[in-house]
Parts: sequence; structure tokens; C-alpha cells
Amino acid sequence: MPYFSCRTFLCFALLLTGCGGSSDSGQAAPLTRTSAIRAVAGAPPCPTAPNALRNITSVQGSGRLSPRTGQLVTLRGVVTGDFQETRQLHGFFLQQAEPDGNAATSEGIFVYLPSGAKRVARGQYVQVSGTIEEYKSSSADPDRLTRISSVSTISVCGTGPQITPHVLQLPVASDKELEALEGMLVQLPQTLTVTGNHDLGRHGELLLSVNGRLWQPNNDPAGRDAATVVAANARAQILLDDGANVVSPVPVPYLSAAGSSGTRRSGDTVSGLQGILSWSTSGWRIVPTGAVVFTPANPRPPAPAAVGGTLRVASMNVLNYFTTLGARGAGSALELSRQRDKLVAAIAGLDADVLGLMEIENNPAALADLVGALNARLGDNTYAAIDSGVPGSDVIKVALIYKPARVLTLGPRELPPTRGFLVDGGVRPPLAQHFAARDNNGSFWMVLSHLKSKSSCPSDTRSIERDRGQGCWNAARSRQAGALLQWVDTLVARSGDGDVLMLGDFNAYLDEDPIRTIEAAGHADLLRRLPPAERYSYVFAGMAGALDHGFASRTLAPHVSGVTIWHANADEPAVLDYNTESKPDDRYAATPWRASDHDPVLVGLTLPARR
Repeated sequence: MPYFSCRTFLCFALLLTGCGGSSDSGQAAPLTRTSAIRAVAGAPPCPTAPNALRNITSVQGSGRLSPRTGQLVTLRGVVTGDFQETRQLHGFFLQQAEPDGNAATSEGIFVYLPSGAKRVARGQYVQVSGTIEEYKSSSADPDRLTRISSVSTISVCGTGPQITPHVLQLPVASDKELEALEGMLVQLPQTLTVTGNHDLGRHGELLLSVNGRLWQPNNDPAGRDAATVVAANARAQILLDDGANVVSPVPVPYLSAAGSSGTRRSGDTVSGLQGILSWSTSGWRIVPTGAVVFTPANPRPPAPAAVGGTLRVASMNVLNYFTTLGARGAGSALELSRQRDKLVAAIAGLDADVLGLMEIENNPAALADLVGALNARLGDNTYAAIDSGVPGSDVIKVALIYKPARVLTLGPRELPPTRGFLVDGGVRPPLAQHFAARDNNGSFWMVLSHLKSKSSCPSDTRSIERDRGQGCWNAARSRQAGALLQWVDTLVARSGDGDVLMLGDFNAYLDEDPIRTIEAAGHADLLRRLPPAERYSYVFAGMAGALDHGFASRTLAPHVSGVTIWHANADEPAVLDYNTESKPDDRYAATPWRASDHDPVLVGLTLPARR
């Protein structure tokens, strides 16, 4: 990752009150009793210091900022990590050989040496002269890294005393605990879980957490309130850095294997991690000083779990399948081919008799292209599409495909009045189709929805659609959920068939208002049948949660034989997707893995026979 560079992407790391220090005011801490240089037993002699000789603890101080910022000083210490190779961090970490006994002062510091003029090795005792600065990589950076730069002289004095790693346990009590260890060699003895891998390919980093993966505050398996989850998440995570100073590192670090079969899934674990604790734009991080060994604790599921029944019904967000190149989806013919092949592999793996697709380009061509590719692989007429035309005003739509050999359509497709689904001047309506099973004529309504997203809040800070704890546009999604229920009631009343399955991307987590609205009307969220740790279809900012749901009406629920979420996408690194840009180490494969950013939901049905 670009360790000392400006970031333009959103990344959650250790978001703690005060963000990195014990001084809430941001003022430099007073000089401590460690100002005087200490004699170090077992350290080799060094040349006479060309200026004020200081302990590293004196430079770090006990607060957020160094009390010696801007001063020319000489420091002595043991090299704990050297990162001066090409494309690395342009410097090394130095640690005071003898602890000062003050838990509030760090004994380590980063030596910034962009020229790489003086090579050092881990374990050497080194004397460095330069200027102390607080480095801030961007105006948005909530904290700074204390480092010595503008280095004038470096002397390797010999082999230094051995540095024992400081034991760091998560969760931390506060960020003060981390600030006091900045630049020091640490060891985390616990088993940590990969909870976020979105930036692995771009910046070479993973987000780790203790006590398992992190969860969205409104989707907590343990049922904790949202505020408790937010606070616990902030103290339980840390980044694993790759020690590089490049965008799109080659090779992509931390993957499980070379070539296209390698991955590093959320849910994998690492134990006994050792490295340097440091800070950069997106948070506190461990820069490892040795090989990092992972346990593949969350292996790829080769197929969805069994759901039983005589019919399989599913939904899947396809991450902007556009045949119009350069719009939202593929930017080139090659990318479209790669995207198509991955989606075909995923849909073939689902083997659904009825399948709802979200984020299809809102024209007839994109759906026809995808169905054509499916039938080319699976056999002519395996799937047919429900013709929904160009509904609404959005550039994407929901779409339905089905296996004519397994089900037949009863009547035309249905679209609702648009008023109830209008948000911010745009409409993306749901789609419904009445189906019957060919084996016994058992019927049900399939209703597919894609509610308003959580992003892009209104600029008016007084708007009810601002993020009040459930993302942007929560009130709009709740209104859409109400309109959906009213429309479904009309479908049931007109057809006389109360068996309704509602699937889709509801852009709401399990314990949020739109989901509660639908459940309160008597439609069971089938995801609640799953073990709590399986109730997720999406990972955002390292936190798992379910945006994709399946709801069964009261009369249909007894005929649901099973439900599963196929975790083929959300746990996979984004670098494995179909895109070609910024991938000098391209690990693409035409497999189901990372065919999208959402996991598909699959439901089994055993419908009663009807005349």
C-alpha cells in the first residue's frame, strides 16, 4: 500500500475517539523524564553525536504530538524493521534498546530515508541525526506519524541488544494504548480474523479483527444494540500492511496460492502476528517483520448448500451487467467477456428454476445477451427471460429468468404504479410474475425488488434522508417497503393466490426499518432460519451484513424447504473480479468466485399440487 501517500478511497480502520493520542487538544505533550539519554547495557559504542542526543521516548512524548517537532536531534536504537528495498516504505524503524518504564511513551520511531543512501539491517544498533516531524499524508488524515527525516548522518555502531516484542492484545481499551506503541515491535498472540480484503489488490492491506469477523451494527448475530457494536468494532480491529509504498503491488500479497486459484477470504485467520505498529491515512496497522501464515478457516463453498424441495428459486445482484460499454459496468469488450463468463459460472452453479437478477442494464439487450450466454453453456432454451421492457427511469432494472422445462408463467408480468417507488426523482420499480410448477401445477408469486441504495445522502443536513444510523435514504426505503406490500396485496387479491416469495436487494440490514416493515406485515424473512453467523450477503468496510433477503408470505412459509446464502462473492478480494484496470498482477479466472460483490440467496420450495 502507499504507506505515506494521500488516499482517495473510503476505508475503515481503527476509528477511535481522539484518533491516536492522549491529548484531545492535539497539543504537543510536555517533555518527560526520559529527556536525558540513557546508557544502554550491551550496546556497542557510537560516534559522538553531532547535535542533541535524545532518547526516542523523549521525542515521542506521552501525547499525540511530539514535544520536539522541528528540532534537530540524534537518536540511537536497534533496527526492528528495514523497508528500504525498491517500492517499499523508504526507511526503517528504530527502537530504543532500553525501555523507560513509562507506559505512555513509545520507544520506537520511523526513520524516513527516501534516498536509501544508508543500508541497515534488522538487529543493528544505529545512530541517526535528523529533524523530528509529524507527518500527515493528507488534510483528511485524522492523525500523524512521528518520524525523523531530513537525515544528515547515519552510523551503524554494531549489533544491538535484542528487542523483545511488546505484547499487544485486542480489543484495546482506547487509542491511547496504540499511540504509546507507535513505531514499536509488537506481537499479537491472539487468533485474528480477516474481516476486510477490499483493498488487498489496490493497497496490499487486510483488515483484521479479534473474536471473529466484524458485523454491521444493525446485523449483529449476538443481538447487541447498534451503539455497542460500533464501539466494539472500533476497538477490535487493526490493519495488516504489506510494507510496500506502491499502488497495485506485484505480486498481490497474502494470497493463498500463486496463479488464478489463490484467494484470501474474509473469515480466514492468522495467529501470533508480529511486526511494527504504525499509523497511516486509514488507521493503525501492523507492518510485518516476517512471513505471515494464514489458516484458510473459511474455504470456498464449491456449491450452494442444499435447500431441498422440488423447485429452486434465487436472486443475485450482478454488479451492473451492461452491454453498453463504458457506462456502469464493463469498460471494454474484454471486460464484458470476463464479466459474462463469471456470471454464467455463478448462475450455472445456483441451478435455479426461477432467478431474479438485480443491476441489469435497463434495456432489452443486456438481459438477452446474458440469457444467450447461459443457454450457450447449458443448452438451448434452458433459460427464458420475462420481458419487462424498459421500466422506470433508472439506468438499471431488476429482471427475471426461468427454466421453461420446470415452470410455466401464469399471465403477464406485473409492474406496480411508480408513485410509491419514486425516490430523489428516479424510479426503479419491482417486478412480479406468477409461476406454476410443471410437475404438479403448484403456483406462487415471485416478486423481485431493488430498493434505494444507502449512498449519496441529500446535501441538506436537516433532511430525514440523511444517515441517522441506517445509511442514507432509510425513510425512502421504508416507504418503498410499504408500497411493495400494498402492491403485493393487490396481486394476491386479484389472483386468489397468497403464496408470495419476495426476493431481492433491499439495501437494508436485518434489523433495519424496511425489513421490520415487511416482517410486521406477516412476511417471514427466511434468512432468520440460517445460523446467525451465516446471515450476510455483503461486506462493507470490513463489516458483514445481509442486504439481500427472501420473504415468504404466511401461506408460503410452510412450503419453504430450505434457504441458503452462497458465499461465493462477498468474502472474496475485489482484485479477483472481472475488471482489468489497475491489475498488473491479474488473477482472473472464469469461475463463480467474485462474480459480483453480493452473495446470491437460494430458496427451496415444495409447492402443494393444484388443479
